[in-house]
Amino acid sequence: MARVGFGVVGAGVIGRIHARNLALHREADLRWIVDVDEARSAALAAEHGARCAAQLGPMLADPAVDVVVIGSSTDVHEAHVLACVAAGKALLCEKPIADSLDGARRCLDAVRRAGTIAAVGFNRRFDAHHLRVHDRVRAGEIGTVEMLHFVSRSPLDSEPAAAARAGGMLREKGTHHYDLACWLAASEPVGVYASGGCMIDPRHADYGDVDTAALVLRFASGAMATFAFSRRTGYGCDEMFEVNGSQGMLRSERQPSLGVTLWQGGRVIADGVHAGWYERFESTYVAEIDALVDAVRGGRRMTPDLEDGMRAQAIAEAAVESLALGRPVAIRDTWKAA
Repeated sequence: MARVGFGVVGAGVIGRIHARNLALHREADLRWIVDVDEARSAALAAEHGARCAAQLGPMLADPAVDVVVIGSSTDVHEAHVLACVAAGKALLCEKPIADSLDGARRCLDAVRRAGTIAAVGFNRRFDAHHLRVHDRVRAGEIGTVEMLHFVSRSPLDSEPAAAARAGGMLREKGTHHYDLACWLAASEPVGVYASGGCMIDPRHADYGDVDTAALVLRFASGAMATFAFSRRTGYGCDEMFEVNGSQGMLRSERQPSLGVTLWQGGRVIADGVHAGWYERFESTYVAEIDALVDAVRGGRRMTPDLEDGMRAQAIAEAAVESLALGRPVAIRDTWKAA
């Protein structure tokens, strides 16, 4: 069977991750790297034996390209999604879908009209531990979901200007976890309350951002999710979640870097968590590409898709508004079909 042809838009951190995984994939053929920085796209393309361009046109005109992975900056996601849909290409777009809810809705509407296979980069759904919790929740092992709790603390703070360009903490960090909450709760989000501040670097406030936050998300089912976010730990990538139900609780634990523990005298010394987000979730990017290849080959929808991305983005925008207003905010159900 012929391999699935891929193009990657964006030669930055996430673009390099996807390009490497596609180049190593037995059923994928990495054909193009596109980046406005021609030197950067040329270097990454040469590394993996692909062609390069500064604009989408040549890649989208190549009939051997079946799928485009969009890892460009958020401000051009909408234009890139719409161009891929118009060219009849399947796609995976890194979150967020666009830099506004209206832009994201235009992308979702275009995908629905065209029937395009369009995934969003919520790679944490592909974590083996997260998947097992999800499947056991769906199997009814803990009864009715009542309360969820998420922790996400980054190893090191980002430069405030760079963090703001990425959308700010409640968007850039938050959307991964809002998506997980909706996936686990199997209910639509209806309202959110966010509180936060700058406990690590006061310069984040210059960009209307925070570096420490706590949120409460409410679902139509009556379930609630709480989130604890921080931009700094000093000890590695700290992520976990737990799901409380009417008959028990399931938890996706913090994952140690090696899983070796020393018991000696009155001490127990265990390995710490992974140093960074990529070390913790490296395998999920491979699993994500596996699922995308399977979906394209089978001509079927892949999840998480743009509807899931739109739902998480709607939560993020409501959370940003809540933070500014200091009160709970209702979530616009912009992901629902008209």
